[in-house]
Amino acid sequence: MQKLIGLALVGIALIGFAAERRLNIYDPHQGGKTNVRVLVAAWQFSEFQDPDRDLERAIEGFERRHPDINVELRTMPEGNEIALMLPWRAGMTPFDLLLLVNSMTIVQNAEGGFLEPLEEHLKPEIEAGLLDEFLTGYLENCKLVDPRIGEERLYGLPFMGEINALNYRRDVLAERGLGEEDLPDTWEQFEELCRRLRDPEQKQYGMTFDLSTNFFCQNAYVPLLRTLAGTVEDENGRLDVSSPEAVEAFRRLKRWYQESLMPAGALTPYQAADDFRAKIAVLFPNWQSRGFWAIKGMEEGEKHIGIGPCPGSRQHGSLLAHYIGVIPQASPVPREAARVLVEAICFDLQPGIVKAGKMSPIRCIYDRQAPDYQPRPAPAEIEELRSLVDPAYRVPEWMMSLRATVDKGYCAPDPLTWNRVRDIVGIEFQKYLTEDISAEEALERAGRQIEKLYAQAN
Repeated sequence: MQKLIGLALVGIALIGFAAERRLNIYDPHQGGKTNVRVLVAAWQFSEFQDPDRDLERAIEGFERRHPDINVELRTMPEGNEIALMLPWRAGMTPFDLLLLVNSMTIVQNAEGGFLEPLEEHLKPEIEAGLLDEFLTGYLENCKLVDPRIGEERLYGLPFMGEINALNYRRDVLAERGLGEEDLPDTWEQFEELCRRLRDPEQKQYGMTFDLSTNFFCQNAYVPLLRTLAGTVEDENGRLDVSSPEAVEAFRRLKRWYQESLMPAGALTPYQAADDFRAKIAVLFPNWQSRGFWAIKGMEEGEKHIGIGPCPGSRQHGSLLAHYIGVIPQASPVPREAARVLVEAICFDLQPGIVKAGKMSPIRCIYDRQAPDYQPRPAPAEIEELRSLVDPAYRVPEWMMSLRATVDKGYCAPDPLTWNRVRDIVGIEFQKYLTEDISAEEALERAGRQIEKLYAQAN
């Protein structure tokens, strides 16, 4: 019902905008000010406001620095951004800056020719080294090839990230006489520790994963495959489902499940997170936000929950996902929207991003906490942006520990087909758990479906 209401609201907004456009009454320049309409997901608005109104604070600060620009915040339920393409196809847009596009969905928008390249609007900052201010992993998919001219363009900038991390029960480790120094660096050590932590009498499991069909690929198969093979792609740039390492990943995850090293709830969406919070599972490889929410949901949560690098990630990097600010090509105020994106969102808002348990994509917020910190000299344009990030704010230690794995981070391959490929592999793994077939057979079935998927796409 909530989704239907959300879709209805989006429809009403778009119909109202179309009528407004037809009557030619929208003018972004009124009363001596330029209006910039910023769209955020409803969950982003609430999370970036708690606890210190950081989103509104960043917008208000921008307006004080730029009294000729008015920023109008609008919200939309997540998952409805596809509806925005309808007016974009007609060269219209009800929003000038979108903050709900992620590192996967930006590809379809860029390939459709709907996004405004940022180079012209941020030329001084880019020439001064703006892109060097971002952690490299979070820039993936911000630059994409314009299908019309065959050239790479900068279509967006990252402002918020997720990273695959090891969420762990600090309290259980302490009860067993273990500490952070005993956390695993490899998946072999991970398995060994989980066997030590397994306690059938207490109904406690050493590990849990989200093995549900929607999340199996991103939170179990891909991170394990990366450390086994050093990559998650095959020779065609598609998800690897044919290598010996792919077979080993399937076998190992099935063995861990069948040997009851993880609870049965691992097959149910979101149950793994609940089992972790309920102290049923001790180690939980997943997005870092799962550990943050567990900390936030209990009294003195930091004493109970820890977050650190996943096994193998220091060497091979961690799976990344991120949200990217983009400007529709139909926006009448792209230059002003680009300024809002860079100043208010990519820099000033970053303490609010971290308070929400998300990874900041900019270097300075981490660099200045390093023991050997020496400010990197930069042109005035960059120094002004760095100064917008509250110098007194400190990111939590767990986030500092993950920074090194971001530098080698990677995203899921081939965003245009990822959701369907993900579902194919997830379904075949669940079948493999119950059918008397080999890992090779399960992956061959997945491979045939993926080949058919690409054949249809071409």
